[in-house]
Amino acid sequence: APRLTNVTDADLTEQFNLAIQVRDKTSEANEAVIAIRELKKQINDRSSKAKQQKITEAGEAVSRKLSEIEEEIYQVRNRSNQDPLNFPIKLNNQIGALRRSIETGDGKPTSQSYVVFKELSERLAIQLKRLEDAINVDLEAFNRVLIENKLDPVRKQAKNQ
Repeated sequence: APRLTNVTDADLTEQFNLAIQVRDKTSEANEAVIAIRELKKQINDRSSKAKQQKITEAGEAVSRKLSEIEEEIYQVRNRSNQDPLNFPIKLNNQIGALRRSIETGDGKPTSQSYVVFKELSERLAIQLKRLEDAINVDLEAFNRVLIENKLDPVRKQAKNQ
């Protein structure tokens, strides 16, 4: 590899630090998707055990809300190699693409990288807030209905703080 004469240690440190921050955002996005899928699985399980239309409908409403959030974070429709052309890339893909672009170059991240990182972080934060509200409000209400009907409530995942 050619010697990089104009790249300082500080530049490489900055590159590394931004790449790590981006990686952490990728993890947050992926953990949210995993949590959503686990919650939907439990909601579905409780509804099928209850066999009551009221509970099924309440569960479906919560699941729909969770799915909307999931679809903002993750492109759930990609199935084959052709699909990405038909479906827009979502937050976790965009964050991954940013990470690759930061790690590809040798040197200080471009100012554009920081702008994109800030924007993607803000967009992810909006979805994570929506998820928190869905868990604290909608899922909580669904759990009350389950408890009234002597059914186990849906376990909320412990958030990694």
